[in-house]
Amino acid sequence: MSGRSEVAALPSSAALRAFLLDGVAPVGLTDILRAFGRPVRDKARLKAILHDMALSGALLDLPAGRLKTSIGLPETARVRITHIRMDGTPCGIMADDPAAASVLLQTLAPGLPFPLPGDTVLARLRPSCGNRRREARAERLLARTCETLAFARALDPNGTPMDQLWACNPQISGTFSLAEPGQYALPEPGEVVLATLRLMPDGALAVDKPAPYGHAAQAGMPSQLSLLTHDVPTCFSSAAEQEGQRIADLAAALQNQPAPDNRRDLRNLPLITLDDDTAQDFDDAIWAEPTEAGFHLIVAIADVSHYVPTGSALDTDARLRGTSLYLPDRVVPMLPPSLSANACSLLPGQDRLCLFADISITHDGEILHGTIGQGIMQSAARLTYRDAQDALDGNPLPPAHPIHALPPTLLGTLQAAGRALDNAATKRGVMRLEEDAWAITFHPDGQPAAFLPRERFATHDLVASFMIAANALAAETAYNNRLPVLFRVHAAPSAAHPRPAARYSTVAGRHNGLGLPLYTHFTSPIRRYADLVAHRAISAWCGGGRPTGSDVACAPLSGQDCSLASHLNFTERRATRSTQDCQNRLAAAFLTPLIGQNVNIHATTTTRQGLCVRLTKTGTPSLLPWSAFPDCARMNDDSLYGSIAARHTPHTQSGALLKAVLLATCPARGVSVLASPTHAC
Repeated sequence: MSGRSEVAALPSSAALRAFLLDGVAPVGLTDILRAFGRPVRDKARLKAILHDMALSGALLDLPAGRLKTSIGLPETARVRITHIRMDGTPCGIMADDPAAASVLLQTLAPGLPFPLPGDTVLARLRPSCGNRRREARAERLLARTCETLAFARALDPNGTPMDQLWACNPQISGTFSLAEPGQYALPEPGEVVLATLRLMPDGALAVDKPAPYGHAAQAGMPSQLSLLTHDVPTCFSSAAEQEGQRIADLAAALQNQPAPDNRRDLRNLPLITLDDDTAQDFDDAIWAEPTEAGFHLIVAIADVSHYVPTGSALDTDARLRGTSLYLPDRVVPMLPPSLSANACSLLPGQDRLCLFADISITHDGEILHGTIGQGIMQSAARLTYRDAQDALDGNPLPPAHPIHALPPTLLGTLQAAGRALDNAATKRGVMRLEEDAWAITFHPDGQPAAFLPRERFATHDLVASFMIAANALAAETAYNNRLPVLFRVHAAPSAAHPRPAARYSTVAGRHNGLGLPLYTHFTSPIRRYADLVAHRAISAWCGGGRPTGSDVACAPLSGQDCSLASHLNFTERRATRSTQDCQNRLAAAFLTPLIGQNVNIHATTTTRQGLCVRLTKTGTPSLLPWSAFPDCARMNDDSLYGSIAARHTPHTQSGALLKAVLLATCPARGVSVLASPTHAC
């Protein structure tokens, strides 16, 4: 009887997890048994329980180093699938690793659904061999994006339709046969079908039960496919829509009312918004005046946190999206239009609650001091970058333009202050990268009409300098007061990572791209969830308190709790890829009439598969395979893993202008098939 009671008294998985989450000091088996009053002879049974917990994912959220390595538990991690290789191997990154180490899923647990890009799996990592990439076995599917995928007829290297399909998601490589070719027919070229991938008895993946979806070239399909393939949420819950409407009514009731006691009244300042022509979500406004020492700046930001509390339906939907998504012909906002284009948007002539950065700088752009407070403001004018630039250049604007109602020296003062901040940025070694943004115009029928390099005005840099100053001040405020924000960090380039990407982190770090010791996102809470997190923390601090609660968005963010940072890093990458994929599909449709003709391309980089290029007519990427070049000295033989090919690859300088023949296009996948002019058939 005593033996049975001792077995029953051993701590449960839930009790063990609660105990381990409650501390940070490293513990071993003996420490845990002592804490629960158990004898040392229970070590083996306790280790078995912890082993099962590790493989179930129950230990994923423990603080780093909480369990001593001497216990010998399997190393597990959340892995977010990023792409599927040509051989069908799923690849991903460790979702909670700040360095986002890559993982190759060599094997899958029996019965596990095949992981797709965007899915999150629990992986058991093999011992590290010194390489940055880890090999692993997928044990459990933690989060599924969508099992239904879009497919189209694949093209061979010469642009000829094949008797196989490829996924419209370019992150899934390879081609697939139909699982039941006798029951389902291949779609016609250009037609898109929805289907699932089935694992066949021979281990190959095949397309199962394809259903018609539409033609890839029809209006709106490029953006629709981009949203579908990346599983981007496009609809708000009914609860969120209702909350948004109530907030719109509350914002309307603010008009012409006295300023709340806890807010500074900024409605007497001629704050202005500067945005693109098509923008509807105005979340920042600026103003400046000259001083003896330099300039006095005010950057007012829409106070979204006042209307979107943690845990609300609006918060749930916004957190899931992570960021607004701007496609060439469509916007998927983070917040419903009742907020993003109305109640929270700094529309001209409308009273709006705000947070503001009050900054004083020298003539050289050095910050003398700055504070952040809560206020109420009213935008004096909504200006576009182009109109503001025309005014600064002395070009006449229509008499009815709102710019004429502004103080005549305001734009000049803003320009001078922006130049001062820009000069300071140059002194601290900011990295200035050439932007390669393109604007796409459309015919009335929704088809792409032209691809044009996006114009960059000095007023773009003016606004950017003000936003960087406000974001840096918010980061410094949060760091000095230990506020729970997500910092924006950017590692210095290295031999292993020559172009590291900026990312969100719970741990403060340097932003080397901007040359700043601390940085966060604070100035765009309408379109970025990380900014909303910062607003909540700083608003609570402005009110004399600290955020409270169990949610990571309002409780202090620890260095070990990376789930929110990981999610927002993912949604940021998802938005970038969705936009690029949409542009690639539009470019393929736009270039279709040029099939068989020569096109100009710029060389970018070389890979084992071929020369990566950028089409000069659309600015979109493509690949000129090595098979398109003369096969001198067996340059296309990769049997020695590229050692021969590398020695005989044509020496093409990055940026070199070349010509190629456009053999075919596939708008469904966003592919343009190219060949060398002298070797095209």
